[in-house]
Amino acid sequence: MGDGIKLPMLNGLGRTNRIDNWWSQPLTMGIALTAALIYTFWRLFINDADISYTLQGSTVMSPIFSPNVLEWDLFGLSSWNHPEWVNAAILVLWIPFGFRGTCYYMRRVYYRTFFASPTACWVDEPDINKAIGYKGEKRLFIFNNLHRYFLYAAMVILVIKWWDVTHTMHFKDTHEYGVSIGTFVMAIEAFLLTMYVTSCHALRHLAGGMLDRWTTGISRIRGRLFGRISVLNRSHGFWFWTSLVFVFLGDLWVLAVADGRFNDVVLFSF
Repeated sequence: MGDGIKLPMLNGLGRTNRIDNWWSQPLTMGIALTAALIYTFWRLFINDADISYTLQGSTVMSPIFSPNVLEWDLFGLSSWNHPEWVNAAILVLWIPFGFRGTCYYMRRVYYRTFFASPTACWVDEPDINKAIGYKGEKRLFIFNNLHRYFLYAAMVILVIKWWDVTHTMHFKDTHEYGVSIGTFVMAIEAFLLTMYVTSCHALRHLAGGMLDRWTTGISRIRGRLFGRISVLNRSHGFWFWTSLVFVFLGDLWVLAVADGRFNDVVLFSF
């Protein structure tokens, strides 16, 4: 008893007895991640112009380049005589990249998609994987243990993104406040990123998962918080993809308006 029944397994990369389209999900995710990496490289190193546009004195910033630290007086960044190839995204993007790259959900995606470890349940993996054996976060992916620290940094970026949303609502030319299409674009991106961060496994653990019981005082409050985050955590994958996709949709919107292909408008002001 307790040994269970070991079902037969077809040996060889990608071999399986499954008759469903098990390959469709990892293939789709692999294409999406590859496209995201290519687009990001193109935007950072080849076409890093038009990272924002102004509407009646308000600034709408591309999600990729937000926050634009090169405009900060803090640490003298605004007056820094930086090399031409350096832009705001290069200085900041390592934080969201690190947070997403070490994310528990993301690990499963690229383990299956790029390393076939395994590609899907009950689908055989490469022979090299079997020879090496799973070393987890003790070898190649030891940096994944930094996830909770990237979480702290991502929270800071998240606050600044919401602050950038307020910049789209102050029309300095007319001395009014209001909402434009750009406001909605940046607010939706900030909202989706908020949901992705607040549904994080590491945040769930920090909230109350590390406690043995939630009975009295602060532990009871942390237990309730753990329960609320656990509800969000069920859709963590959904928030991962929607927040990632909208980063690029928001950037495309900024590019289109900056190039004159579309016009942003003030929806209402006061």
